[in-house]
Amino acid sequence: MAIGVNNSTERLDSIEQMYFKRILNHIKNVLKIDVTQYKDSYIMRRIRVRMKATKCKTFKEYYEYLKSHSDENEELAETLTVNVTEFWRDITVYNEIQKIIDEWVADRRIRKIRIWSAGCSSGEEPYGVAIILSEAMEKHKRKLLNVSITATDIDREILAKAKRGVYQAKQLKNLPPQIIEKYFIKLNDEEYMIKNTLKKFVRFQYHDLIKDPPLKNMDMVLCRNVIIYFDKKIQEEIFLKFYEALNPGGFLILGKTEILHGEAKKLFKTYNARERIYQKPKE
Repeated sequence: MAIGVNNSTERLDSIEQMYFKRILNHIKNVLKIDVTQYKDSYIMRRIRVRMKATKCKTFKEYYEYLKSHSDENEELAETLTVNVTEFWRDITVYNEIQKIIDEWVADRRIRKIRIWSAGCSSGEEPYGVAIILSEAMEKHKRKLLNVSITATDIDREILAKAKRGVYQAKQLKNLPPQIIEKYFIKLNDEEYMIKNTLKKFVRFQYHDLIKDPPLKNMDMVLCRNVIIYFDKKIQEEIFLKFYEALNPGGFLILGKTEILHGEAKKLFKTYNARERIYQKPKE
């Protein structure tokens, strides 16, 4: 379902409809962000965040502001982008991930582990999972275990930031002090950088969940708080891609407000309903 004012939850008069469409065209042609698969309500909410910040009362006012203030392009682009802001956000989910990974690493028959962090944003999620893997490998003395985390996003700028691995102190607030000391280098009072011993587990790459084929042979796919911004038809298609990406017995982990639907709901079995963890049946 393409985005458009007609299927919006908000009624606009003809003038506002026209300027809303102009803003959408600006986002697509100037910011180079494809919003055609996002829900109308989400795009409107995001635009209104910037309208409030710039004291614009109508879409017409904001469109004219956008055209006359080049620095607003970056602000709007950032507002439209969904970013994970903390390590181990929603700790109960990460506790479940830790249990799954610990079981894998403890099993000497398992020689390799492949994980896909889809919509990884600035890297907190894949690096957070890498910490769990590293700790499990040390605990079970599995130095030679073949481990890789592929982290993907459509924002090349945010991927470059993730590769650098520099974070604000407040983004580490959920991590125990000994973990911070072990896996981060303190640059100054406000910034910490991921150590290379952890970076080696994570590979960042561009990937469009909608247009590109899925990665393959994955044991776990994490895609948290990304799917909700797509319309239902696109969500169903992406769920099927994740099913294709996973090995039998592999896990799909969604955000707390996201649930499976469509054909994927029949294909996956629920592993932990509360934490939105699903499993591809073993053959």
